[in-house]
Amino acid sequence: PEPEPEPAYNSYNVGNVARLEIVDTDNIDPENQPRNMLSQAQQTANPYAAPPSETSEVEERFASAFERSQADAAWNAPSWEPPAPAQNNFSWGGDGNDYQPREDGYPHPEPYGGAYAPLPPPEDPAAVLSAQMRVAAAEMAAAAAEFVQLERERASTTDASEIDRLQGPRLDAQAALERTMRSMKAMLTERDAMRERAMGIVHSEPEAPPAVVYEPRPYEPPIPRPYEAPIPRPYEAPPTAQPAVDRDHVPPQSFVEFPSMDEEDIDVSMIPPPPSVAVPPPVTPMGEGAEIMLQGFNWESCNSGVKWHNVIANEARSIRDAGFTAVWLPPPTKSVSDQGYLPSDLYNLNSFYGSEGELRGCIRALKDVGICPVADIVINHRCAEAQSSDGRWNIFTGRMAWDQRAITTDNPEYGGQGNGGTGEDYGPAPNIDHTQDWVRNDMKEWLHWMKNDIGFGGWRFDFVKGYAGHFTGEYVGDTTPYVSVGEHWVSCNYNHSQLEYDQDSHRRSTYDWCNSTGGNTAAFDFTTKGILQEAVRNREYWRLSDSQGNPAGFCGSWPTHAVTFLENHDTGSTLQHWPFPTERLPEGYAYILTHPGTPTVFYDHWKDHALQEDIQRLIDIRRRVGLKCNAAVQIQKAEDGCYAAHVGHPAVGVERGACKEIDMSKPSLCMKLGPADWSPNQGRVGDTKWKVMASGDGWAVWENVRFLSAEQRSR
Repeated sequence: PEPEPEPAYNSYNVGNVARLEIVDTDNIDPENQPRNMLSQAQQTANPYAAPPSETSEVEERFASAFERSQADAAWNAPSWEPPAPAQNNFSWGGDGNDYQPREDGYPHPEPYGGAYAPLPPPEDPAAVLSAQMRVAAAEMAAAAAEFVQLERERASTTDASEIDRLQGPRLDAQAALERTMRSMKAMLTERDAMRERAMGIVHSEPEAPPAVVYEPRPYEPPIPRPYEAPIPRPYEAPPTAQPAVDRDHVPPQSFVEFPSMDEEDIDVSMIPPPPSVAVPPPVTPMGEGAEIMLQGFNWESCNSGVKWHNVIANEARSIRDAGFTAVWLPPPTKSVSDQGYLPSDLYNLNSFYGSEGELRGCIRALKDVGICPVADIVINHRCAEAQSSDGRWNIFTGRMAWDQRAITTDNPEYGGQGNGGTGEDYGPAPNIDHTQDWVRNDMKEWLHWMKNDIGFGGWRFDFVKGYAGHFTGEYVGDTTPYVSVGEHWVSCNYNHSQLEYDQDSHRRSTYDWCNSTGGNTAAFDFTTKGILQEAVRNREYWRLSDSQGNPAGFCGSWPTHAVTFLENHDTGSTLQHWPFPTERLPEGYAYILTHPGTPTVFYDHWKDHALQEDIQRLIDIRRRVGLKCNAAVQIQKAEDGCYAAHVGHPAVGVERGACKEIDMSKPSLCMKLGPADWSPNQGRVGDTKWKVMASGDGWAVWENVRFLSAEQRSR
């Protein structure tokens, strides 16, 4: 008689105690795995427990999905043919107690390598992997089906309670789908490695470089060079000795305030005369030029416990008192995505941020305290809510009942029958054909409704590189909002991972887009963000000055049309697509709140107690000095370790481009970034005295003493 085969061993954990379990590999029944897997695993863990009475709905759905996957061969691996199996003697690779169906009624299988993968004999790893991949494929298909079904159920209802009820199962289904996709990816990697081993493909380690043998070099006598007489230089008198400075008390900041050598000669009571020619106010799409905007949401605001429109309505007075004049609100329309950037019915203002009534209340609260509410306008694309006869989602419903003729032909997936696109294609949704007159008329009618009925005062246009700029100009020209800005986000110039110094072509693309609108729309200054975050991160402050000595970002080429910022819902928040270094945020705000352009503060930063005081002091200085978007800048220093500038009202009118001439008959400020010492008093900037009004780690801001009150001078 043949000797009995040795039993296989599976190890598993109960609590923190490792145990071994003997598995009879001859009695594994692969055909009955789906229907009996839970009961068998539970019997293995506790042989004295009573057998289950009936198969639950979760077990039934999970088993059905597994059986459907048997027809799909994940990989053509050698199949395992066991001897005639015995019923109900199947053992899992774990104790079975880890699996607990959740209350939502959806199966949540463990990832690849978990406790529930059936284990054929260990001598055939290809068969093991093949079986596991079939299970994973079924799990992934079931998870995807559940997730899509829940998405459709949630998108088809406007009932807030129903949406809240579906949110939990949807997040669980999404997590299950992500889990199964990671499992399948891991198994595909293992399959490829196993296939390469079977084919004899070996990835050899790179050969070590040969050892360097150092040999002594023979002595070489120096080559004699003829004598060169030094070039005579004119006599230079030594610098005048600087008087001693009392440094007994140094404030806790990154600079030491040095007085000028002859401060007493400066008469701060005499204010210079104004320019002979009056400077006209700035021509800008951003209000009157003195706006300070708050982005009033982040990526997760749609998931807050309180509807977000109510949050902003309750904070309206605090926002006004902080000095903000405009608030950029999230997309207000019904959307397939929670955040609102996949809109469907533009006239339906019941979104994940609140109902239409709550939106109207939020706008009314902002306008009551003098703040301009800015709508996030997403009109590059639109999600259809019905299918055409060929099964494609390209039929729009609601008040804008469009069909395939409103969709560009660039992406064949949506069966568009309009014209070709005029910009970059956006893949996740049908792109709107703005070349159609009737489409633009519908858009302008909707924007008028948003302004005159709902109450918005400004527009922020999303993804403007998706359609030609002159269409944005047409919409703005027809509706005349108080502020108007577009998101023209293109990548900065990099050499591999290193940001290049010359970003002229990058800011030129933003300039060209603003120009294509007819100049009636501003743009977010992504050039300044990219340069500034690199400069403060590495102390490379020379990046902040371009080849002409002007600010290096878009605010240095067309400041009246530049909207500066450090972070938004895409670059920061929970997405972190292109984040500003957190520890340098105070330096960043010290720059954008003292420089040309219209500064925008991110909601998360304004609510951060570590940043709130610094942001408030900088806003107060900007308002006290009266800086506008067309401020003049004289860069005093831009080098490793230090950036310094004198910023004030322009002494000459400049329609486009930067201004360096500062009107000293009006208040102005000096600022510096970096750890190096610098003071405007030491260099007698503006031939006046300066007083530090705000400072922190790596930054400081001074104001002209001539325009400070006696109380401010004595602080």
